[in-house]
Order: sequence, then structure tokens, then C-alpha cells
Amino acid sequence: MSRNMQENGPGTVVGVNVALSGTLKDQSDIAVYGMVDGEVISEKAVTVGESAQVKGPVKGQIVTVAGVVRGSIEATEKLEVVESGKVFGSINTKDLVVHSGAILVGKCSMPSSEQAEEEDGADQKSETDGTEEELKEEELEPELEEV
Repeated sequence: MSRNMQENGPGTVVGVNVALSGTLKDQSDIAVYGMVDGEVISEKAVTVGESAQVKGPVKGQIVTVAGVVRGSIEATEKLEVVESGKVFGSINTKDLVVHSGAILVGKCSMPSSEQAEEEDGADQKSETDGTEEELKEEELEPELEEV
């Protein structure tokens, strides 16, 4: 749980029994414990709880995944996928933590600060949500070099 969430409480909470469709956007923290079919966007932290399922892109400064995300994740500071977390989609973050037992299927981009600024300035970002259907199998297999 982020320090901001502990001090001020979450800005938006999607409860275990809640199913939401559409864009969820908040300037404060967002905690998802139910189901969201659509975008989840926060200027602060996004927490995807163990019981949560998100189908769509997730954006935030710090993103923590304990449930399932089927879509791209953009964490401007840090992405953490805990042991119960499952991510199916492309990720873009400065700092990545994947716990033992977590599942991560997709492309990972960890640009340096300079690269991130250049990409933002050139606006060359892909408009895909990175769902597993869009990911090509050959992109998921690592390239092996001959020794």
C-alpha cells in the first residue's frame, strides 16, 4: 500500500462485489478489488487487489498487481507484481519488481529517463492496449544467442 493511501485513504475504491465498465480516472490513489472492463488511470498509485480483474490499460505512478490485468500497464515510477499477480500485456516502467510465483506475459519496456522524455516529446507511443490477443507469439519468445 502506498504511503499516500495510508495517510489520506484511497481516492477511489472498487469493491470486491463491484463490476465497472468504462474509464476510471482519479487524481488520487485507486484501489481495485472487483472487476473493471476499461481504463484505470491515476496520477498517484493504482492497486489491483488479489480478488481483482482488470481488462484494459492501467496507468499510474506506482502500480501494484496482486490480481489479474489483461492490458498494458504504464507505471511512471514503479510496477510491482506480487506472487498472486498475473499480467497479460505490455508494460512500461522505470522500476520493475516481479515476485516469485507472479505471471508476466508480454513485452517489457524500461526506458531511461532520457529515452522516456524523448518518446513523450515525439509522441511516438503505440495506441494498443496490449491485450494478450494482440501479442504475437514470436514477440514473447526470448532470442537466444549461440555461444
